[in-house]
Amino acid sequence: LKVFLGAVNSRTRWIFDLPGIFTDVVNLGRELAESKLYYGIAYFQALGEGGLGRSPEEVRNLVNHVKRIRAVDEELAFAFVKGYGKLLDRLAPTEITTYINEGVRLFHGNRSAAAGFMEGTARSSENIIRSITRECRLDDVRGSLAILLKALVGREVEVSDLGALDSDDLIERGSMVVCMHRWLYVPVSIRHFDTEAENRSWYYLLTVVAAAMLAENSFAAVHGHPDFSTAADLVGQSIFSTNLLQIVEYTRVLKRARERWPGCRKLLDLGLRTEFSRRGLDRGVDCLLHACLCPGDRPSPHARIILGACERSVNIFETASLLGEHEVELVGRTCAGLGEHELMPLCFVPDMMFPGHVSNPPSDRLVVDLKEQAERRREEGSGGRGEEETGTASGDDASDEGEGEEDAVAAAFVYDEWCDPDNDYHINHCLLREKECSDRISAEMPGDVTRETRYVREMFERLKPDEARKEKWLADGDYINPDVLVDYIVRRNVEPLPRIEFYEKPLIRRRDLAVLVLLDVSGSTGEKPGGEKVLDIEKSAALIFGEGLDSLGDRFSVCGFSGNGRENCEYFVYKDFGDPWGIPSMRRILGAYPSSSTRIGVALRHSGHRMAGIDSKQRLIILITDGKPMDAGYDPTTRYAQYDVRNACEENAKIGIDTFAISTEENTRADMEIMFPRRRFVILDDIRKLPNVLPQLYLRMTA
Repeated sequence: LKVFLGAVNSRTRWIFDLPGIFTDVVNLGRELAESKLYYGIAYFQALGEGGLGRSPEEVRNLVNHVKRIRAVDEELAFAFVKGYGKLLDRLAPTEITTYINEGVRLFHGNRSAAAGFMEGTARSSENIIRSITRECRLDDVRGSLAILLKALVGREVEVSDLGALDSDDLIERGSMVVCMHRWLYVPVSIRHFDTEAENRSWYYLLTVVAAAMLAENSFAAVHGHPDFSTAADLVGQSIFSTNLLQIVEYTRVLKRARERWPGCRKLLDLGLRTEFSRRGLDRGVDCLLHACLCPGDRPSPHARIILGACERSVNIFETASLLGEHEVELVGRTCAGLGEHELMPLCFVPDMMFPGHVSNPPSDRLVVDLKEQAERRREEGSGGRGEEETGTASGDDASDEGEGEEDAVAAAFVYDEWCDPDNDYHINHCLLREKECSDRISAEMPGDVTRETRYVREMFERLKPDEARKEKWLADGDYINPDVLVDYIVRRNVEPLPRIEFYEKPLIRRRDLAVLVLLDVSGSTGEKPGGEKVLDIEKSAALIFGEGLDSLGDRFSVCGFSGNGRENCEYFVYKDFGDPWGIPSMRRILGAYPSSSTRIGVALRHSGHRMAGIDSKQRLIILITDGKPMDAGYDPTTRYAQYDVRNACEENAKIGIDTFAISTEENTRADMEIMFPRRRFVILDDIRKLPNVLPQLYLRMTA
């Protein structure tokens, strides 16, 4: 009785206003106490903590479920009471019924395991919940989301769950995602959709949009600064101003995300469909938001003005200043209902109006830099983004160390790197960015290369297998050879059982091989050891080799790599596997230029990543380099870099990709044997032999 009276509090007072439910709750508690006093005490303690439900429906369902389970076993019913509160956060009412059925089934096989299952403490509980809901939990994807953020933003951003924020503010705002400078807060689990894969995709959507907010210096870049706890600190507390600011900024960020990262467009479309299916278009502010985010081929006049403002803005501070422009202000004045209701948070975009305060806020210098950037753009009066078309991403907050903010970076691939002294990987150590290569190069193919390509093409064409031939003299097949059939009939008159071998069938013969030629385009390739640049020799070899591969019909790609430190690795795609071999590809190769250093390991890993999706029986990477792996952060007195290259080759070999290297004498045999296992390499005494050696080596390896 004492525990029951203690359960009367602000969370449970509503039960006493519903006599029917109140009677059922009290009677169930009394019956449990009569069975075992401890059961009744724990039951009423759970009531006081809100563990029996937060609505009449939830409480009524509990009473019905417990009555049903008690018919099976009293202890099992009590275990369900203890775990009911956890299930309410994870399962819908119909799903709880399915969960109970599984617990009862388990009870008939293992009584003790069933009790833990009903209480939600057994490992099998989590597995069943996931199978029922198809939910995806943050713990399953946290690492992937952190890597994705680092790749897109260029710096570390911590991923945490929304439970770390003030729950009252979250409930009041209805915020589904919050991003503040160095922190991204997302739900602890997602089960909006029918499959786990779709729920996982929603996590990626939240991450990509948050990365876009940071990369485009939207409000997330300064959210949490003492002067900017919400976006209202930029434009004032009026609903009209805050709504207009959010609409312009959301439109700008999502539009730039589509341009910056084309691969995210399907995710963004999913987010918009989901958002407007639940939001509706009853209010003027929601109609304007929809018109701007989904303008179609013929945007409305208001949407055209907003889109124009988006093109002129480079960050959140310039967006705030643009609200005072006549045209933008006119939108606000003429759009019905824009100032009547607050714009509710989008389900997949960080909430700019969530009151945010963080222990390590954005630096004052970042705020000043963004304001100065916006001021410069206003003074220039530019009508477009110009050189800043790709936007910027705020750098690491180094205010405590006395360092400034880093410059903007493009999206990157994140790779581990092997550390032989530690006998372990440096996790997420290298950032590699693919660079676009222009095919508008005026350079012409050298005359000697033209002659050599003609010879190599003829040689490769002679080795090309017949596309199809017939396999003859078969006991069964698709066709009958009439000449052999006549011979069989003749022999049957003189032999009792002649062999049947007059059938034949087509036999398709094709080479099934894909090769990626990886050129070292580091600064050392600009040297002229024999009067000609090493890189020019590499380009000639690639052009000659490409002609041969094209005539042979093998799928191939030509790429290059260089870099300046582990976070600035570069990868150039001159010809991709799907690109036709022709003048544009040749011009991209001719346009290669020497730069920076030689970080081979990450380039090999990225080459393996590109080839992993190629469906071919044999996959080969041919690396052409003129020197040792050398880059910032390497210790030249150790073989750290060589062992990293070796592990990269082994990683590719595990997925069926072989690596072969062609090097100059800058690399010793000992170094090459470390880097390329099973001696899959050659060392040239003269790099000028490369154009002749490369086709011969290839044919020897693949014929």
